[in-house]
Amino acid sequence: MTFMRSLLFLCLLSLVACNGKQDSTGGVQEELPFGVTLLTWRYLTQDAEIIKGFETRLNTRVKVVVWPMRDIIAAAQAGKPLPADIVLVPTLEDAMRLEGFGALQPFFVDAFTNGDVADRYLDNEGYYAGLTRWTMVTVYNPNSVTPTEAGTYRGIIEAPLRGIRLGLAHPDSSGIAGVISGLHTNLNPDAAALWAQGIYQQATGGMQGSDYDQLERMLRGELDMAVVSLGAAVRWFLNGNPQHFKAAEIWRVRFPHTEATDMNFYNMTCITMVKNAPNREMASQLINYLFAKDVQEKLSSAWFEFPTHTFAEGEDYLYAFPDRLGLKVGAETIEQNLPIAWALINAQAGQ
Repeated sequence: MTFMRSLLFLCLLSLVACNGKQDSTGGVQEELPFGVTLLTWRYLTQDAEIIKGFETRLNTRVKVVVWPMRDIIAAAQAGKPLPADIVLVPTLEDAMRLEGFGALQPFFVDAFTNGDVADRYLDNEGYYAGLTRWTMVTVYNPNSVTPTEAGTYRGIIEAPLRGIRLGLAHPDSSGIAGVISGLHTNLNPDAAALWAQGIYQQATGGMQGSDYDQLERMLRGELDMAVVSLGAAVRWFLNGNPQHFKAAEIWRVRFPHTEATDMNFYNMTCITMVKNAPNREMASQLINYLFAKDVQEKLSSAWFEFPTHTFAEGEDYLYAFPDRLGLKVGAETIEQNLPIAWALINAQAGQ
């Protein structure tokens, strides 16, 4: 992780909100009416700048509503209409939950038609699209954990057998179900079941909290390694806390792979459209804008995740890790096996 030293300037900034726009005379201009509403679980300063670009281009306003992901899911599960046209979610699993609760409608934009976005990042039925892609990574202390243990799915569940303390977020707050789905389709059902059992039983203190909680537990010396999302790991390292940055210089990061097929499984930050969206046309224009090459590269820099635009390039730091993001198993395949993955997780939780 020596590349972290060159990234100090990328520390995240706090969000600054403004209620009006000043003209050249110092007065306040009349705001345009909202043209589209975006519901998201997180809204960074960089996100606000990207949205501002859309507002300027379309001469409109975007209303941004920020809810915790658990509240978005709970509202959809209760059959309540979501107060938005578009919903941004952190995982493919969350997109599938919203679809399953009948909260979404299919959509299709020009970026998908002209080949800017590969089919592997799109739902065949049009209910979601991967805005960026990422993977579950192993953050580990090299003084305790070997690179092989951190770099393979098998090593992750076997390391605790020799006393290594492993941390994982609650399944509702992580991409673990996507990993199990990938193992099910890329290896075999028995391998997926064994890994689900191992990961559930070997997690120190049980699967709990969020990805950030696991990294804080590592900082307190309670864990030797944690399996978290790539974006969460790098954001935590670069959030301006000197202790976190120091940890980044000591700890290491691996993208786990299967031993038999040398495969890593990606997940995605997904964009979806709300069922009966009141501003579907403007929502489609915003989605299309977010898939533009220059915007994709800005999202990659802001979220520490890989772009899904075919010709967009992620920042160099994303390629400074010793591993590469797997592409063989696409989102549609992961989606199809998610019910099996959740069944395996729920079976372990019920024991």
